[in-house]
Amino acid sequence: MRWGKKFAAGALSVTMGAAGAGLVTAAPAQAAAKYTCKAYASMDKLGRPTAYSTCKAGSGKAVKQHRVVIKCDQVQGAREHVMTWTLYGPWVGPGQKSNVRCGTKNFLRGFSAQTK
Repeated sequence: MRWGKKFAAGALSVTMGAAGAGLVTAAPAQAAAKYTCKAYASMDKLGRPTAYSTCKAGSGKAVKQHRVVIKCDQVQGAREHVMTWTLYGPWVGPGQKSNVRCGTKNFLRGFSAQTK
């Protein structure tokens, strides 16, 4: 009985060791990938400010995910006071685009790309 438990535990550690070794070699390859992320802004057909961010491989820093951030000004009320809204796009991988759009009657104040 004891020999069977030790054999099963040994087989489990060998199996986990092989899988763990595969993960260890894959992790540094992903961490070494460096990207340069940029944000771009434009107007859509209805005149709303839109922004998107992309990442390209090259010199830069290690990036796992990125998103676009846009700041929109909206004029409200009879006295026309300005409200500033900050909108965030979804977190996406380096090979994808992150999009976000302001509402109607908004003006573009600024945009940028965030990474993590």
